[in-house]
Amino acid sequence: MGERASDYRAPPTGDHAETGRPRATPGVKAVAATGIEAMIALYGGDAAQLLGRAGIDPTAIGCPETRLPLDRYCGLFELAARELRIDSLGLRFGLRHARHLLGPLSEAAFNSPTLGAALSSLSRHFPVLQDQSVVSLRIEAGEATLAYQIRDGRIVARRQDAELSIGAFLSLVRAAAGDCWRPTEILFEHAPPADRRAHDALLGAPVYFLAGCNAIRFPRECLDAYMPAPDVTALPAIERRLSDAARDVRPDDFIGRVHQEVRAGLATGTAALPAVAARLGLAEQTLYRRLRAHNVQYSDIVRGLRHEMARLLLDLPHLSLTDIALLLGYSELSAFTRAFHQWTGLSPSAFRQRYVT
Repeated sequence: MGERASDYRAPPTGDHAETGRPRATPGVKAVAATGIEAMIALYGGDAAQLLGRAGIDPTAIGCPETRLPLDRYCGLFELAARELRIDSLGLRFGLRHARHLLGPLSEAAFNSPTLGAALSSLSRHFPVLQDQSVVSLRIEAGEATLAYQIRDGRIVARRQDAELSIGAFLSLVRAAAGDCWRPTEILFEHAPPADRRAHDALLGAPVYFLAGCNAIRFPRECLDAYMPAPDVTALPAIERRLSDAARDVRPDDFIGRVHQEVRAGLATGTAALPAVAARLGLAEQTLYRRLRAHNVQYSDIVRGLRHEMARLLLDLPHLSLTDIALLLGYSELSAFTRAFHQWTGLSPSAFRQRYVT
């Protein structure tokens, strides 16, 4: 078996790459990985070996106060899905292990009186579970949208994390609405798998990829469904504990947020500095000065993200090179080919032939 594009390491991006200063790494509570060892074993994998390759101490998994680096957590699921050849691994994990995955948030959610109250609690307190990430519940007319996204664009490989999170949220909704409940639609920000039949079967709803976020959409009246057997008398104390824990939540890392907005703008042609500054609520000169204070060049952020995202997209053989060029914000395949050759010394097609099996 040959090497994979996923095994080729792109140069690092962001403030750590430019200055050599370590950055504050976003974390996630280790309880969110509870059950992964059993799932890997179920599919015939070696959990200890995969955890070691991902840089995660097996003894940390399940510890309620331990936090894992979020990039390593995401990397573990990417690695396991690739090695086990199960594209839907993250989704299956989220559907099966929602209570463990949501850690301290599940207690508040399952003791809320209604689904709407449970999802509101989840969105308010999610940073207690996971840094630099957001869950939002929006209601427009007769439709509710529960959305999730990591807000640090330096974590590029995160498809499995998105799917396990949506799977966990879907499991939470079904606890109130019933096992046979189906949403109106599911959205994912990443590219589709080569074979999406497992996703369609597990989700039971129209699934749209390459969307602006990861989300579940469903009728607003579902929010009135009652949660099963809640202890509403315990809820105030649970909410107080989560509010106290929220005081220790770190604010979003600025450079990570810039990376996220650049990443979001590549495929839509809105990754230029003025557009990114506007989305961040900053004047162009303010964004430029703040980047300079971190010794980071905007062009280096764009180039680094394109390089690393290109490597991941080339690992999906069902995507054409033209599709990949467009997703990276290039108007022509020739421009992408020239840039990629500068990064690696190979054309995209030669790189794919060498690394993708």
